[in-house]
Amino acid sequence: MKPTEIKPVGYATPLTRSGRDRVTPLLLWLAFFLVAALAAIAADLWLRPSSEESVAAALGVTSSAPIQPPPPVSTETLAVVATMPAYSASADAETPLPVTPPACVPPNDWGIHVVQPGNTLYSLAQRYEIDVDTLMYVNCLNTQTIFSGQRLYVPGPPPGRAVPTPFATQIVSTSTPRPGASATSLAGISATATPQPAFPLTMPDRYLNIVLLGSDKRPGSGAWRTDSMIIVSVDTASNIVRLLSIPRDLWVYIPGHGYNRVNTADLWGELAKKGTGPDRVKQTIHHNLGIPIHYYVRVDFQGFMKIIDTVGGIDVDVDCPLSDINLSAGMHHMNGGQALRYARSRYGTSDFDRGRRQRKVLMALWDQALTLDIIPRLPQLWWTMANSFQTDLTLDQVINLAYVGVQLKPQRILSRSIGPSLVQSWMTPQGAAVLLPNHQAIRAMLESFYAPVDTAQLDAADKVSVGLLNGSARTDADQLAAAALRWGGFKVTSAGPADRQDYAQTQIAVYRGDMATAQQIASQLMVPSAAILDPAAAQAQLFPASSADIQVILGRDYDPCRR
Repeated sequence: MKPTEIKPVGYATPLTRSGRDRVTPLLLWLAFFLVAALAAIAADLWLRPSSEESVAAALGVTSSAPIQPPPPVSTETLAVVATMPAYSASADAETPLPVTPPACVPPNDWGIHVVQPGNTLYSLAQRYEIDVDTLMYVNCLNTQTIFSGQRLYVPGPPPGRAVPTPFATQIVSTSTPRPGASATSLAGISATATPQPAFPLTMPDRYLNIVLLGSDKRPGSGAWRTDSMIIVSVDTASNIVRLLSIPRDLWVYIPGHGYNRVNTADLWGELAKKGTGPDRVKQTIHHNLGIPIHYYVRVDFQGFMKIIDTVGGIDVDVDCPLSDINLSAGMHHMNGGQALRYARSRYGTSDFDRGRRQRKVLMALWDQALTLDIIPRLPQLWWTMANSFQTDLTLDQVINLAYVGVQLKPQRILSRSIGPSLVQSWMTPQGAAVLLPNHQAIRAMLESFYAPVDTAQLDAADKVSVGLLNGSARTDADQLAAAALRWGGFKVTSAGPADRQDYAQTQIAVYRGDMATAQQIASQLMVPSAAILDPAAAQAQLFPASSADIQVILGRDYDPCRR
């Protein structure tokens, strides 16, 4: 072999024509790979979330794009797959690597691994000497989240393995709930890696369903969450509006993405294609709750505050004090900033209570709009606040809905939420606290909530006049009770202090009307039925006379902060 010739530094040998012919292709290939590498780095930097607020930090859970099922696998392909040897690191280096198996079809020489606490896809891939992508591909996984007790196909049959059974389309989590969660069975509560079938729900076609999205997106942020999600269902035939709150941590299947919190659906849609976030939210709600969403309204912090300030603020009956924002119980007039803090307060309270407060703000906004004769002002308000919200509703549609709104009575606004009795607290393997839905219980609640109601029975309450006297030392107790009864449809004709403030028990005296109405009042005020006195009992106890049909004296046992 000819020894390598070393030239001194600075010495240059002119290239001959044949030398240039050999070097030029090499330089072109080198340039090509450098450009490709730079393009890959640029794409990675462009798609990576900003360090100020990363997408991963905002979501709390990692996820990958779903794997679409492949075309049916031929008999010949299966025969080839069945004869493939499992990969082994100790195999001869010249042995060719096996071909990637078909999606959702485990080779015959693969076994089953039952996931144990602490297992991850990465650790299993290392243990069974295979890459994570192939492990997900064969097991039909659309996310890297796996659960204790889950059965996964893995390379190489362990000694004495059983014949594999078909891979389950639904895996129920048996992982330990987070501290404080109930340790009851999770039967019927899904934490699956493969999507549940679309949620079946019977709902009249005449309902118009609008989802209100409250986003915590800030200027310049690369990620956000939709921490407020309320479905407004308008029954124009019966003039009834239903408000349904969806907890932000509900663990749902997001079509086109995989399992994650419901408050990330808008973000995943926007990351896939700008402008499609609301459509992804609509698809997610329909798939997981069976509610078809026709329109959306999305607002961020600044837009929320501007809307509240534009109508002159709102009056809110604060039934529970919130120490983190220094807000006492009682009646409060709030501007946009105060209403935002009230709706978002989380210290010492729960996400379910926050949803209740958000619905209360929404109803207070409706109540304030009624006092402004707002319909003639809608076109001006629409253009004034056009940059404060996004919606696919037109101005004409909003005006038509406003006509429905001004005809509403408080008792025809029905409010409900997917509450704690319908979900199970659970911690994902990545350490994210989520809520697993109990599909059967949620379906029963929704079927009842969206069923037609007897409007005559709803309106019967406002035909009964109620007088309120505060016989407790609690300030504003009569005002809070009056607000609760008005939202229940009762006509409160008077409110004020009683003859003394040392009543131990609340008393409800029925002068006119029936005992069933008094029972509804007791339920609305969350006091026991024993508080109800018929006319004879009221007279025997020298109960003060009243011009109202039913007189209520609030005692020390009345607590508007009960949940």
